[in-house]
Amino acid sequence: MTGKSDKVKGKMLKLIKNDFLASARVIPLFYLVEVVTLAAFYYGRYADKSKVLVLGVIFSFLVSLLLVFVSFFFVVYDYQKSLFGQQGYLSFTLPVNSRQLLGSKIITYGLWMLISFANFIIVLDLLGKYATSEYGEMIDSASGLLSMFANFPSKAQIITYAIYFILEFFALVLSFIIMIYFAIALSHIRQFQKLNIIWAVLIFIAEAIIYVACINLIEKYFGFYLVLGADKSFSLDFGDPTKPGTPLSLMPFTFMLIQNIVYFFLTAHIMHKRVNIS
Repeated sequence: MTGKSDKVKGKMLKLIKNDFLASARVIPLFYLVEVVTLAAFYYGRYADKSKVLVLGVIFSFLVSLLLVFVSFFFVVYDYQKSLFGQQGYLSFTLPVNSRQLLGSKIITYGLWMLISFANFIIVLDLLGKYATSEYGEMIDSASGLLSMFANFPSKAQIITYAIYFILEFFALVLSFIIMIYFAIALSHIRQFQKLNIIWAVLIFIAEAIIYVACINLIEKYFGFYLVLGADKSFSLDFGDPTKPGTPLSLMPFTFMLIQNIVYFFLTAHIMHKRVNIS
């Protein structure tokens, strides 16, 4: 059993390594652009070059945001190209199963998505610290207004809400990636293959509609909330939140976790049993 397990792990690691090296041919180039824009930002700041500083701030933000979308593009592009394009036949003849092929793509590009998202947050933090040092009084006033109008009486609650929003956004992105993978795989079965692009789009739209409907139903009938209380407290509430404060629904995370596991095995099954590679 141990020998077989080691072989499976070895094959999986080789797959991840190859996928990572293939993706590393293009994506890091955008990070080099990010380094240049940040260098311009620091040069403009410490050399007192206002025009360079402004350009550095603008392009550092834009490039860091673009990196998120570039990573997302390659998530879809490489999956389609390497498994269902001209390289598809070679990929499916490798001595690995469909779960390993799919898992390698998810791990590799999930990592790139994490890196791009972390890069975006780091750049925002750097620019935010600069803004705080230059416009501290203005930002303190904005924080006060945020606490007053958003019903967040403490900085801890503001930070909690920010973390919640970030995690929800990233979980949503991962869910959509797996939904796209499923739509692409299903569009390559024999019945849909001639118009696979159209079918992939239609399947994804249907998935998105079902996804939104399920989220709404779950939140309506199976509520589970983290409540940020008006008295600076944190508490859990089941059903409709009755405590005063700001409720943050935790059910979408649970649903997305279950959905992603189900989609993973469904997609792997379709890749193994139903996909027509010609």
